[in-house]
Amino acid sequence: MPPSFILLGGLVFLGCLGLTSSYLNLYMDAAETLRLLGITAELYYVRNGIINNYALSFNLPIPAKVENIYFTWQNLRDKPAMYYNMKFSVSHPRAMRQPEANISNGGTVPKDLQVFRVKLPCTGEMSAEVDVTITMDISIFSASNLTVLNFKRRKMCIKDGELLKDYNHMKTFNLSSADPSKVGNLTTSTHIFYIAVGCACAFILLIALAVAVYYLNSQKGGDRYSKRMNYYDSSSSQALTAQSQTFLRPDTPNNASGAGLPNFRRGISPGPVSELKPVDIKSVLNEIAIERKRVSLGDLLLEGTFGRIYHGTLVGEENEVETEVYVKTLSDQARADQVQVFFMESCMLKGFVSPNVNPLIATCVETDCQPYMIYPFSNEGNLKKFLQKCRMSECGSRYTLSTQPLVYMAIQIIRGIQYLHRKKVIHKDIATRNCVVDGDYIVKITDNALSRDLFPADYDCLGDNENRPVKWMAVEALLDRRFSPASDVWAFGVTLWEMMTLGQQPYADIDPFEMSAYLQEGYRIAHPHNCPDELFAVMACCWAMTPDERPKFSQLLVCLQDFYTALGRFI
Repeated sequence: MPPSFILLGGLVFLGCLGLTSSYLNLYMDAAETLRLLGITAELYYVRNGIINNYALSFNLPIPAKVENIYFTWQNLRDKPAMYYNMKFSVSHPRAMRQPEANISNGGTVPKDLQVFRVKLPCTGEMSAEVDVTITMDISIFSASNLTVLNFKRRKMCIKDGELLKDYNHMKTFNLSSADPSKVGNLTTSTHIFYIAVGCACAFILLIALAVAVYYLNSQKGGDRYSKRMNYYDSSSSQALTAQSQTFLRPDTPNNASGAGLPNFRRGISPGPVSELKPVDIKSVLNEIAIERKRVSLGDLLLEGTFGRIYHGTLVGEENEVETEVYVKTLSDQARADQVQVFFMESCMLKGFVSPNVNPLIATCVETDCQPYMIYPFSNEGNLKKFLQKCRMSECGSRYTLSTQPLVYMAIQIIRGIQYLHRKKVIHKDIATRNCVVDGDYIVKITDNALSRDLFPADYDCLGDNENRPVKWMAVEALLDRRFSPASDVWAFGVTLWEMMTLGQQPYADIDPFEMSAYLQEGYRIAHPHNCPDELFAVMACCWAMTPDERPKFSQLLVCLQDFYTALGRFI
């Protein structure tokens, strides 16, 4: 495994929690951990919205003499209110009755620091170790977007009149006068308890050592990189260079218990979306065909092996008014099959009317000349090229980007994708290279005609004679060629990463043939330098292994709009 990869279980989930409970604290205070674990430290399950999956996964033993356990919690956010719903389950109902809390089972998380108690009442009818699960559903926006926390406890219950009686009298009676069989059983139980407490302490110590080692390594790596790289911050994009990419292996939804995940599956799923496939490409192109003399080619903007994009002008049909346009065309070296693919991909967005979609508006397809595909012009051109230009711009120039306009452009992309999905079109190639930028940071989605030729580094052939955007594709699209709105969500997450790095290459160090294996193992591209945690949370949730676990575009739109509004209050 390359050294640039690290294992940090649950980190992507931490980011996902930021969508629903980014201002929640929930922990056991120092007095409670001293009582239960024998150590003086606060044990956080959620701190500032970040889940401690290690703490949640540990089944904390509760001795027989302890009946009540205590949690401390607080909602740090003023608005909106944070709602909770609490429920309990026990493995041996005969040995333990349902737990009881001194707060209601549903309501709002208090904004003041408060402690609540959960009572674990044994029945006394039998001796058993009872597994108790306290489930806490946390939500902000709606009941369809939940974060589920599961607290596990193992309560020791003892039958009345047997070991409990001996235990209560051990302080006043000499053990030598007691029933040897009972004393032996009690001693064994006590040993088991102390062994469990010792294991818990050792487990926590190992976690602390692992975190310390990772922190030191990160600091050393940061020092090395800082000597040779400069990165843009939230207010400037000056001198952003190629960043060394670190990949994370989260506990993905397919192999996790679900603790700490926003439950996107409970939302209302949109209807099925299918590709729009014209029956006859030539007839579709002829519907918007115009005379070639009405089109004039200007500057060459982008050029590949057989494809070119020009800045051109289009003369009106009944007047001499000229309109600026993009003209996509092919060179004489283009093969017949490449021409056919060019036609098909150009027609994908034909006839669409949306402020965030750049559709095909006219064609010139005479048989004796190379075809022209004509699109509305955008002042700043291709989004990927625009971002790379901003990366190299001087601080304070017109191309200096802060976080707020980047978020605004991401919102434009979401709106364009939503429009396409309403038209029953799955784009399948969402990326900055397939967007253009107009004035005031308005972004429009384009088709992917000529993208393979103009951006060859973004496409790879996996031995099937087809160039695909491997680094942008969801797992199911790579393995089974299954495309859906959820696969567009995945690609949008990578596109957002591109935007926050100003046009860098995702997974630049990974062999395309190994991408599907890395993704299946849970590896994802890491947090970009100086990217706000809220934006990385959006990216991370887009890369859930299971399509149903990914957010809908409507949810992403709400999150980014709220974040954009919050930036406006501070920037």
